[in-house]
Amino acid sequence: MKYTKSGAKKYAKANMKGVWGGSLTPFTPKYAIDEDGFKYNIRYCSEVLELGGMYVNALQGESLYQTIAERKRIIKLAVEAANGGMAILAYTADNALENCVDLTRHAEETGADYVGIVNPKFYLVPMTDEGVFQYFKYIADRVNIGIFVLNQLEHGYLMSPELLSRISDLENVVGIKNIGPQPDILRSRILCGDKVVVSDSSESNWFMNLSVRGQEAMIADPDPYCLQSRKLRLVKEYTDLAMKGEIAKAWEAYKRLEPIRRALNTVMVRTKSHATYKYWTQCLGMVGGDGRVRLPHVELTDAEKRAIKAAVESTELV
Repeated sequence: MKYTKSGAKKYAKANMKGVWGGSLTPFTPKYAIDEDGFKYNIRYCSEVLELGGMYVNALQGESLYQTIAERKRIIKLAVEAANGGMAILAYTADNALENCVDLTRHAEETGADYVGIVNPKFYLVPMTDEGVFQYFKYIADRVNIGIFVLNQLEHGYLMSPELLSRISDLENVVGIKNIGPQPDILRSRILCGDKVVVSDSSESNWFMNLSVRGQEAMIADPDPYCLQSRKLRLVKEYTDLAMKGEIAKAWEAYKRLEPIRRALNTVMVRTKSHATYKYWTQCLGMVGGDGRVRLPHVELTDAEKRAIKAAVESTELV
């Protein structure tokens, strides 16, 4: 690793900057992981879009529908393809605690920069703050790599800002991706922001978070590579301008993105978001596996694909 366990927080604060994506997983016609396609997408995001990092194989990457061996393989592919050109934040959460520790150690040994772990699942018993804290402490005590906490509703609850602050005190917890109400995100930033990186993952909020609220990094979803292309990189443009203090110019670039955001939202099939993102990126020249997803997700119809292709072609991206 590029840092010691005791130096994880300081390293992340200095290096976890700018725009990060959240990877998708392309599948072959036989629904195997398209390894070459996945590596191409990582290189494209690093070399062409110049993203600061990639949150690899999290929930948008369909990690829930992969074996442990497949998940380990994807982490290794991501590190190899990035080749130091952008940071790799590997998603290592699993309902089985020891699987999570095993995946986290694998990410550390493989050369990932950080790992991402979601709030744990409770079944038939109420969620408790103490149980959540001890879950993260158990993992943190057994690894050296920096841990980025994902706080979201997948498991039926959100961690409070106060609980997040307590977890942030763990030696190698370095950041929080907070998908919650804006007041909670603000309070998390107040309570935790001097200790760890606190990220609102929304691209539409990024301009304000960056220029006014002091957010260091947008640890995001597919938006950073769905809203940009070889031809036009407006997210990078307004981010770079805002970081240089050229706020008026940054605002103009941010506003210019609105028709692209609207085009994507118009064709987004909410029950098929993974497939929509994959096919959209395929229309931009990335590898999307024709939108293939593993069950229980349902694939796009031909009409939905035509609508997505037309929407992409209506933007400045192609």
